[in-house]
Amino acid sequence: MIKNVIYILFCLLIGQLTYANDRPLSDRAEISVITCGTGNQLYSLFGHIAIRINDSFEGIDRVYNYGMFAFSEPNFYGKFVKGNLLYFAEYSTYRNFLEGYVYDGRAVYEQVLDISDAEKQVIWTKLNKSLEESNKYYIYKFIDQNCTTKVVDIVNSSIKSPVKVDVEGNTDTYRTILNTYLRSRYFEMLGINLIFGAKVDAQNTLLFLPDKFMEGLAETKIDGKPLVSETITVFKPEQVEETPSLSLNSMWFFSVAVLVLAGLMTYQGVRSVYFVIMGLLGLFFFGVGFYSLHGELLNNNTVLLCSPVFLLLPFFRKKEKIVKGLQLLALVCVILYIVLNITSEKLLVTLPLVLLTLISIAIEMRLFKRAKR
Repeated sequence: MIKNVIYILFCLLIGQLTYANDRPLSDRAEISVITCGTGNQLYSLFGHIAIRINDSFEGIDRVYNYGMFAFSEPNFYGKFVKGNLLYFAEYSTYRNFLEGYVYDGRAVYEQVLDISDAEKQVIWTKLNKSLEESNKYYIYKFIDQNCTTKVVDIVNSSIKSPVKVDVEGNTDTYRTILNTYLRSRYFEMLGINLIFGAKVDAQNTLLFLPDKFMEGLAETKIDGKPLVSETITVFKPEQVEETPSLSLNSMWFFSVAVLVLAGLMTYQGVRSVYFVIMGLLGLFFFGVGFYSLHGELLNNNTVLLCSPVFLLLPFFRKKEKIVKGLQLLALVCVILYIVLNITSEKLLVTLPLVLLTLISIAIEMRLFKRAKR
């Protein structure tokens, strides 16, 4: 008897959810874009975005989210680097969605879209279609296909003209735009600049970050009428006044560390360890370029700065002809890296590492010549 009751309740629940997805919205429905502020975790440094459907007459208040992933996925990090990690779309109640961001202390803003009932229905239909098993999963891409671009695509394909792209802070290269979010997290910025290749040095043509889409919506007019009818600050965390201090995660700290290391490079053992580390990094970046499907990781000239050639230097010091050629090749690689990145912000971000590498090569060449006299 109990099993039958549970089965009936389950069927009713499934039927209700299916009906909710199929029925049209009422004329009281509101569609809004929700933009969430940045967080402390690496995946949350750029914020988040979602779409809310609020129809009090039909009893619908949902938030559709395109940034879902599962850490429990087998070989999660391998798939992420490879570029075949599946993200998926999902919806939750507005209350549940909001609670998570309030708990994390991340700001939440809501922009109500001033669009026709027909356009609302188109968005509603597309949102629900994207939840179907054959559509809900997608291959995550850093720039071309993320939680923001998925929302942008749905909105743009449902209204008369696309949301404005050339808003303030969104008109530079992808690399420069990304770096603006990482100014206070130098080591994260260094790592991202080292692993990203030539694609991110292209001029931006997309709305691929949450706050830029928010600004684009705010500045967009269709037939002379603002696309956003109202912007609501749903939650804004209290500003904690920070006492100025020297951050260990800063370019200044790393530069000081580089100066100390530069002084230690006169010791052969220190140089050997440094060359081996740089060589291994070079092999990693070289391998990722072939292994990964992420377009952002391809054509990466970091393999010139972290050249696999460095891996050979400590082991051929006694072979004069070979080591002289390796030293010269390593020097040429670093100089070529500088030339290729002369117009890219990548050079500025990696400059301490570039200088340390040049100093290390120069000391190696100088001491080698002195030893041969």
